[in-house]
Amino acid sequence: MDNTPKKRQRSDSQEEHERHRAYSTCEKVLHLNVGGTFTAVLRRTLTSVEGSLLASRFSGRWDDSIEKDRDGNFFIDQPIELFLPMINYLRAKACETALAPPVTSPEFESEEKRRDFIRMVEYYGMTSGIFPTVMEMCRGEPESAEICGHPNLSVVSREWATFTLETRGHKRPITSFSVVLGKVERAQIGWVRPGHFVKKLRPGDHKGAPSYVVRIGENDGL
Repeated sequence: MDNTPKKRQRSDSQEEHERHRAYSTCEKVLHLNVGGTFTAVLRRTLTSVEGSLLASRFSGRWDDSIEKDRDGNFFIDQPIELFLPMINYLRAKACETALAPPVTSPEFESEEKRRDFIRMVEYYGMTSGIFPTVMEMCRGEPESAEICGHPNLSVVSREWATFTLETRGHKRPITSFSVVLGKVERAQIGWVRPGHFVKKLRPGDHKGAPSYVVRIGENDGL
């Protein structure tokens, strides 16, 4: 009996499976032309800051409409010396652990480059990802509060407690903030100088000045 057709059919199926697997793998790795310099990055790295323009652009929905060079690489019209530090920061955040020091935001010796970097970060909507802020409990029982990080930075506390909004891994100061109060019985909100009020409550360096402090009462939400 001649089994050639069956073997051929099985071979075609295997080839199709291999092509599909290769396509799926390539979809996860994006090849970029950044201002004339070529690099490759995981899609999940570019989309790691939820709600940002960068995450939206490389979500996969707009791949056909994004500018490409003649070889089909996604083209990003930014200087590589500004774009790459942002990508490397996101890569470092992806493998950050609780026991390691926090990943520090990119720094530049040139003030002009620093301003250009901030401008690019804000253009892509990446400020909360590259220059993160966090809510910290400074007074109260940890089990009585629930703290959510970005993109929906919030806190719910069932008892009277004190929280601060602090920078994490960078020295860019907090210059303004807005607060939306939920069901609140008592709330005290204001500014605090680093090393003055906060340092007495818990150890650690508080980079960035000033921060704000909020005290909320039982069953309060922020």
